Amino acid sequence: MQYEEMFRRNLGVFTSQEQERIRAARVLIIGCGGVGGVVAQVLARSGVEHFTLMDPETYEPSNINRQICCFCDTFGRSKAQCTKECILRINPAANVTALERALEMSEAAEVVRRFDAVVCAADDWPLSMLTIDVARSVGTPAVMAYPIGAFGRTTTFLPSSPSAAECMSMPLGLGYEELKAFTESPEVRRVALYYLTEGEWQEEWFEEWCEGRRPHAQLCITVWLVSVLAALEVIKIVSGRWPPVVAPRYWYVCPTGARIKKFSFARRLISRLAAREWARRRFPALSRHRRLLRLFTRLLG
Repeated sequence: MQYEEMFRRNLGVFTSQEQERIRAARVLIIGCGGVGGVVAQVLARSGVEHFTLMDPETYEPSNINRQICCFCDTFGRSKAQCTKECILRINPAANVTALERALEMSEAAEVVRRFDAVVCAADDWPLSMLTIDVARSVGTPAVMAYPIGAFGRTTTFLPSSPSAAECMSMPLGLGYEELKAFTESPEVRRVALYYLTEGEWQEEWFEEWCEGRRPHAQLCITVWLVSVLAALEVIKIVSGRWPPVVAPRYWYVCPTGARIKKFSFARRLISRLAAREWARRRFPALSRHRRLLRLFTRLLG
C-alpha cells in the first residue's frame, strides 16, 4: 500500500510538506516498555518511517498491565524486536533498527546527534536523565514522559532548557553510578512524598518501594496518556507545525484533567535540601525535619 493512501487523512491537518518532514524524521527511542512502545506505535501511525529502538529487556508477566506490545505470547521475547514488529505491521516500508542492548554513556553523544529527536524512556532512570543532558549538549531535542501512579509528566528538553537534574531536583554533575546510588537511596526516595499525594500510591507500597522491596507503581491509563503526549511533542519537533512544551514547562496529567505546569522553584529547593544532605551523608539532620518537608510537599501539591 502507498504511503500517501495510508496517511492521507493527516493531510486534513498537516500540509504535504509537514507530512514529508514527519515521514523523513529519524527518531531514537531508548526503552521500549510502557512509554517507548506507545510512542513508537503512535509515531508509526502518524507516518514516521525511520526508527532506532534500544532496549536490553524481555517481556515478563508484570509488564502486561501497561506495555502495549506485551501479550501472553510475547513473554520472554525482546521488547525492542516486538516493538519493531508492531511498527512494521503498521507500515511495512518503515526503516526500523532494533538493538537489544542499553545505550552506553560513552557512546551517547555520537549516537544521539544522528537523530532529529530522542525519546528517553528507559526504566534505567539515571540513564534517561544523563542522555537528556547529552542530547542538550549536541543540539538534539529530547522528550521525556514519566508516569507516577495516578499522575504523569511529559516535557521536551532543548539546548536552551535547564538540565534534567535541575528540573528533577537532583544534584548537578553526578556520573551514572553516583546518580544511580542517589535515586536508589531510601532516604532520598522518602522525600518524594508527591508519589503519595499526587501519584496516590498506597502508603505501605511507598514505604516498601523506598526500601527497594517494591517496583514503581504504574497504571496503563496514565502511562499511555503521557506517552501519547510524548509522541505529540516529537511530531511538533519534526513537523514544525506547533511549538513544543519545553522544560521547565511540562504537561501534567492526572485523573481530574491535563494542563501545562512549570517545575516549581519551591519544590526544587526542598528536594535540593534533601540532595545536599544525601551528598554530605547527613541524613540524621534531614530526619529531624521530615515532618516539615512533608507539610511543604503537600502544600505545593
